[in-house]
Amino acid sequence: MNKMFGVLGLVCASLCYGQTFGLKGGLNISTVSKENGWTDTNSKIGYYAGLYMHAPVNSVFSIQPELIYNNMGVKYDNGNTSHTLNLDYIAMPIMFQFEPIPRFYVEAGPQLGFLVSNKNKYESNNKTIIEKDKDAYNPFDLNGALGLGFKFNNMVIGARYLAGFTDIKKNGSTTWKNSDKQLRNNGFQIGLQYGF
Repeated sequence: MNKMFGVLGLVCASLCYGQTFGLKGGLNISTVSKENGWTDTNSKIGYYAGLYMHAPVNSVFSIQPELIYNNMGVKYDNGNTSHTLNLDYIAMPIMFQFEPIPRFYVEAGPQLGFLVSNKNKYESNNKTIIEKDKDAYNPFDLNGALGLGFKFNNMVIGARYLAGFTDIKKNGSTTWKNSDKQLRNNGFQIGLQYGF
């Protein structure tokens, strides 16, 4: 029994030794999609920033949990009115990374987001209206993430695509024209991470 605990302690120590921590941030290009598509929506430029822990499993596989502030949303025009929806999340991706060749990796994993704020901005005829109605939006957002990256020294440049699985509106209700009543966050991220 003592030998088993000794081996377990050695494995834990080796995993802890191999872990690195760091900061990451970059650009979000986001939109909202539905199954039938929209023709009048435009991407919204936002940002993301946060922390990560990189834990190698072996020489080619790693796990990277993250904690990120994620600014998502969409822009669209409705007649003479321009509408911008901002959705801010605290997101927790867990990425599984595979490094087929040194310094280059591909990754995939789930991302759970918790809505912390939202803002609807309407601009029409030199008039601006801002609405905040957090209760109208789903407090949780589940995404699938797929990405790639290139490592140099203790820096990484990476890109990631986020595909939404959950409706951003509560109960599927929305005033936007969509027959399936399912609005989902989608986004493309590009940025840098720095490890300590």
